[in-house]
Amino acid sequence: MEEIFDTYDINGNFLGIKPKSFCHGENPGCYHKAVWIWIVNNKGKLLIQKRAACKKHHPNKYGAPSAGHVQAGESLLHACVRETKEELGLDTKEEDYIFWGEMIIEECNEFAETYLLKTTAEIEDMTLQEEEVAFVKYLSINEFEKIIHSDEFCVGFEKYNNWICKKLKAYLEENNFI
Repeated sequence: MEEIFDTYDINGNFLGIKPKSFCHGENPGCYHKAVWIWIVNNKGKLLIQKRAACKKHHPNKYGAPSAGHVQAGESLLHACVRETKEELGLDTKEEDYIFWGEMIIEECNEFAETYLLKTTAEIEDMTLQEEEVAFVKYLSINEFEKIIHSDEFCVGFEKYNNWICKKLKAYLEENNFI
């Protein structure tokens, strides 16, 4: 069954619901929401995932450790909890997520609703969704910045990538990790 999304105009006004194929089609004339979750452990390391080879968009590229579409009628925080459980097998609660901001990603007609999740989880605590995630690893901020600005990372999101690097670095500095 095809996913169904709430759709919005550029100003965030609700337009109605549409199937994923419409929202990801050429020039749909509307936007949909996705949650992009960045995960930092208690040692100040950043989790990153390598997307599965079977992914339609950006296969075998690094990306946010947990991300996905918000289903029609679903809250942003519920989507965070659901996506983190589906992709990484981690049990979380809505109050675990810190909202960092929204950015419009024109390349995919998406409002990227960005969150931070702090965790004590180790890699071995995770159960990866094979059709989504090839593997995950923790990186230092320096390692992360090298990858996010390379051709190993999902391409086409330079404005977002620069913004998230600044947000993550500021968080790590504020919490005395760097």
